Amino acid sequence: MPLITKQTMRTPTQNSKYRSVIDRIAPISFEENDGVKALLYGRSGTGKTTLWATFPKPILAVICSGGSKPGELLSINTPEYRKVIRQVTLHNSEELLQIAEHVTGAGYATIVLDHTSGLQDLALKEILGLEELPAQKTWGLASQQQYGQCTLQCKELIRALLGLNTNVVLVAQEREFNTEGESELLMPFVGAGLTPSLVGWLNAAVDYICQTFIRQKEEVRKVQIGKGKQLKTIEKRQKVKGVEFCLRTAPDPVYITKFRLPKGTPLPDVVVDPDYGKLAKLIRGEGG
Repeated sequence: MPLITKQTMRTPTQNSKYRSVIDRIAPISFEENDGVKALLYGRSGTGKTTLWATFPKPILAVICSGGSKPGELLSINTPEYRKVIRQVTLHNSEELLQIAEHVTGAGYATIVLDHTSGLQDLALKEILGLEELPAQKTWGLASQQQYGQCTLQCKELIRALLGLNTNVVLVAQEREFNTEGESELLMPFVGAGLTPSLVGWLNAAVDYICQTFIRQKEEVRKVQIGKGKQLKTIEKRQKVKGVEFCLRTAPDPVYITKFRLPKGTPLPDVVVDPDYGKLAKLIRGEGG
């Protein structure tokens, strides 16, 4: 291979490929129709399905939960949602590529994969040649090479969804990652319930990561303290009956969250009763 010297190196004006690259240099900008690419994770029953059902319609829900009847959708089984949400259950992981091709030009505003943890299990089951995976995965179920193959396959499938010009919501169960025996991790953290290599790639691939959880409901009440001339009224938060469905959005030392926003953009720690409208305000920098 000849060395590239000053005499042999081509300048941008001598090569059309260089000219085309230079011509594409432009100010920073993003297309509004690219859609929101979000990872939503949390424990079962914390409101993940209820949240993604508020995204722009129509919605196509790709179900990959390991069962023929998706119980996750019971919480949104209403006449109103049945008109604007369609569902399809994956029988094999490769069908996700067919769905990605179908969605292009099909008019869907939002695509949901519920859930990504189930897609990983489906791909691993196919690689191992099993009819079903054990309910409790044990050490040695698959080799390191097989897990690597599963991760690579899931990356390619999910990349096909993230490349769509629609809103894409990836739903996942919650998992606590421990540093013991995993030197590449600096500290324990909670994130999407996937293998470390897949969740690490996915965290970087999406623009927004949120965690759903529930907490005991609180109210601000006025309380009097002191006596006589020292008597004064203050506001105090007190726990009351009931729970709140919450979404963790701000950076946290334990729970993985992410919002790609300019530095200094206000972002609340928690959003109560989250929906797409509230998320859209945060993305526009209006929801602090």
